[in-house]
Amino acid sequence: EHDEHDEHDEHDEHDEHDEHDEHDEHDEPNRPAPGTNWHVGVGTNEEEHVHEGMETSDGGFIAIGHTSESEETPFLDLLIVKTDSFGNELWQATLGTTSEFDVGYSVAETSDGFLAGGGIYFNNSQKRALTKFSHSGKIIWQQIYEHSGVGAVRGIEVLDNGEIIITGYIEGDESGFLFISDGSTGFLSKVSATGDLLWDRPLDANQGTKVKQRTNGGFAVASTVWADTNGLGEEDESFMNAKIFFTDSEGFTQKSQNYGGNNNVQLFDFDLTDDGGFVFTGHTTGYDSANWDCILGRVDSEGNELWIKTFGQPRGYDPNFILDECYGVRQMSNGGFVATGGSGDHSEEFSSFGHPLGSSDEWKIILITTDPDGSLLSMEAYGAPGDGHNAGEYIGLTSDGGFIIFTDTDSQRPPAPNNFGLMKVFP
Repeated sequence: EHDEHDEHDEHDEHDEHDEHDEHDEHDEPNRPAPGTNWHVGVGTNEEEHVHEGMETSDGGFIAIGHTSESEETPFLDLLIVKTDSFGNELWQATLGTTSEFDVGYSVAETSDGFLAGGGIYFNNSQKRALTKFSHSGKIIWQQIYEHSGVGAVRGIEVLDNGEIIITGYIEGDESGFLFISDGSTGFLSKVSATGDLLWDRPLDANQGTKVKQRTNGGFAVASTVWADTNGLGEEDESFMNAKIFFTDSEGFTQKSQNYGGNNNVQLFDFDLTDDGGFVFTGHTTGYDSANWDCILGRVDSEGNELWIKTFGQPRGYDPNFILDECYGVRQMSNGGFVATGGSGDHSEEFSSFGHPLGSSDEWKIILITTDPDGSLLSMEAYGAPGDGHNAGEYIGLTSDGGFIIFTDTDSQRPPAPNNFGLMKVFP
């Protein structure tokens, strides 16, 4: 069962919108899409979901997410997997307490290993936690940062001096993996290279999703919040907005900016751009989209919106039924942008055929490339017909000028369906 769009279940009432003609961003790409080197599946014999990953200093890759404890129960364990440069598994580790929820959201490399950020069951609830692994997969330390309610680390940024910035949520009421935590409190914290808490700041949001260091030494935290549609600082639970917090070097918010207005935008990733600004991605039911479409937005170093673009329907099916959901974005070396996600339908009443990659019922990986102004260069779908669901969950740049896409894959096995997938894309 493909769970790509669970985050929308609680927001279904916000999906009302007018039909529209497909806009320019949805036209056929004007150049060939990048080719793939390989697509592999790694993990356990249970159902998994990858959330983040990266190329590592040895030329291999590391991925983090969660795995199910069994088919019979809802409980999860944090899963982290290290591979070589061809996607062959070198080691994996699971962290968790039996019959409880433990999840992994974020991974980063340090000079002497890796950091796994997520939620670990401790003292009767899921707590925000960082675990340090050696390069060979041995646990060096684990730090759990106590708080009330449910919490998790969702984003990690390692600083040049070895200190670590983390963001996520606390004071939540729902354990397990969440696309967007609601009713919780976001945080931005600095910890030492050994994980000791140095400072801990609340964010005026339900969660911090990702964090980056700004060029001025401060930090930027990306989030999704309920919209302030009347401009009075009141939450309107009809629409969600992307939001970026801009802080000083001590984590105190200097300014914050919402993006999306009445367009219902969910943000899942962002990246620092070469001008000191940011590019973000996620999905939206607004901007004349007929259903969920991928979104790219660019802001300057002060958070001023430069542009927002939407993309979808790589297979050309009816946009009223197709969900196009993006989860990862990076600026390319040429100044343009690359984003990944998944595309498919979630309607029992709708099936469409005719595309060589198969019916609309099967989810496919999307890869979108644009120029620096967000104009579409290519939009391609990946995943063989009849092979099960595939969707892009995160993307990283590779040292050869290509990309690594971390996928939720049914097709790449063994070990089992719903593996961590790694798809290497040619430069």
